[in-house]
Amino acid sequence: FDSITIENEVNVMLLFPYLDYTQGLSFLLVANGLIEDNTITFYERPNFDTFQILKKDNLNDKEVFYLNELLINNDFDLEFYAKYAINQTENYRNDAEVEMLRAFSEIDSCRNEDFPDDFLAFFFKEGLNPEGMWVRGKELKKDHILAELLNQPSQDFGINAGDMVKVVVYEDDLGEISCIAELR
Repeated sequence: FDSITIENEVNVMLLFPYLDYTQGLSFLLVANGLIEDNTITFYERPNFDTFQILKKDNLNDKEVFYLNELLINNDFDLEFYAKYAINQTENYRNDAEVEMLRAFSEIDSCRNEDFPDDFLAFFFKEGLNPEGMWVRGKELKKDHILAELLNQPSQDFGINAGDMVKVVVYEDDLGEISCIAELR
């Protein structure tokens, strides 16, 4: 690290959020900058050959500002960098099935906050205790969701992590939504 030189003081990052199907809520580092007195100066990227991805967990204790709350005080080409971020993350938005599942709001209460493609499904089998397990939605069907089981059950439901399961959305008398796995 002795050979690394920092040309500018940095205390802020411009991040672009996107959803990674397997990694959850992620952020592309678009540019670094300096914030002083509600004014921000972004620095031009030295190159576009590499990029850095941050996961939400790495940012939980960080302060977040929205660009409309700050004054950008230099001639930083925000539109150019926004297009760069959109292009870099384009392949995370090209799966129509995943996008349909993300828009399926009926299961929002069952979703993992940081991994919205993953949701909690309950498994039932005679002689076993009910067990909640995480599944990742693969395909939205007319009357169910096809999903991949993400963790190994602690009981013998006859399925294993990685298996595909059929999940139905159930609404109880109080309006509470649950996702129930249909076992063969």
